[in-house]
Amino acid sequence: MAGFAWFQEGTTYGAADMANWNALLSSRGPAKHLFASTNEFLLNSDQTARTVDVGSGNALVGHPINGATWAWTPGVTVAVPTPSNVNPRRDLIIARLRSTANGDPANGFEVELLEGTPAASPSAPARPDNAVALGWVDVPKSTTTFTITPVRITGQYQDQMLSPAPGTVAVDWAGQLPLPDQFRPGAACVDLSTGQRWVRTKAGEWFTTDPGPWKACTLQNFTNAANATITVTGWLYVRESSTCWELSGTLTFAPGNTAINKLVNLGALPASATKPRNNTYGTAGSSYTSTSGGTARVGLMSSGAIEFGSIGVTGNAYINESFSKSPVST
Repeated sequence: MAGFAWFQEGTTYGAADMANWNALLSSRGPAKHLFASTNEFLLNSDQTARTVDVGSGNALVGHPINGATWAWTPGVTVAVPTPSNVNPRRDLIIARLRSTANGDPANGFEVELLEGTPAASPSAPARPDNAVALGWVDVPKSTTTFTITPVRITGQYQDQMLSPAPGTVAVDWAGQLPLPDQFRPGAACVDLSTGQRWVRTKAGEWFTTDPGPWKACTLQNFTNAANATITVTGWLYVRESSTCWELSGTLTFAPGNTAINKLVNLGALPASATKPRNNTYGTAGSSYTSTSGGTARVGLMSSGAIEFGSIGVTGNAYINESFSKSPVST
C-alpha cells in the first residue's frame, strides 16, 4: 500500500484512518484512554432514588490493537441495583464506545453501570477494553445508602490519564508519576496533586524546574559543645525540583543565649524527600545578641539529617537556603 498525506481534499477516509490520526495527535505514553477535562463526567448521587447522575464528557478511547477515537456523551442517570442481604458489592460506572458489526467505532458512546458480585471484600467488575472507568459505587449489604469514588485519573486504572493540551497528559496519583520510558522524549506529564509539570528527557527520565509542595522536616534536640541539652522548637520545611532543594524555617534554641560551638543534627528530611548523594552545604542567619550572632552553616546530609553549626551564643536561626542538585550532590 502506498503512503498518503492526511486529509487531502478529494480523498475519502474511514473511521480506522481517523482512529490512527487521533493516536498520532496524542502523546499518550502508557495511557490507553484520555479525558479532556477534570470538569467532565462528574458524579452525583441521589440516595433516595438510588441513582447516580453522570455529567457529560469527552474521552479518547484507545482501541485494543492500535488507534483511538474521541467520543462524547451527554449527561445521563444510571440506576444503582438493590443491595445484597449477605455481602457488600462494588459496581463500576463506565462510558463504553459502541461499534458496528464491521468494527467501525463510530456508533455511539454510552454510560452504563456494571453490577459487581457481592463478596466479603468486593472488587469492581473488569473494565471492558472499549470503555473508560468513571467511578466505583460501593453498596453495603442490607442498606439503602451507597458511596461513590471517582476513578478517572486517580490511579486505580493507570492507563487512564488527563489530556490538558496536545502532547501533555496529567495524573492525580498522590505524587507518583507514570514510568518515563513509556513516553516520547519531550512529552510532558502534569502532576495535579503537586502542581508540577514534568518533561521526559532524552535520557529517559522525568525533569522539572517546578518546586513541589512544602513538606515538614522533623526537628530534634541536641547537645552542644558544653554537653548541655538544647531544645529545638519552631518550624522547618523543604521542597524540591529536579534542580534543587529549598529549605526554609525559623528555629528557636532553649535555653536561650547558649553557645552551640559545634556541628549538630537538629532535624531530618521527611521520608518522601530525596537525599543528596554527598553532603551539601549552605548558610543560615542567626539572631544577634550583645556578644555574637550573624551567620551559621547549614547542610543536608546524605543520611537525610539536617546539620547546623555556629560559633558563639545563638538565639533564633533563620533558614532560607537553596541547595543545588549538582553532579556532586545527586
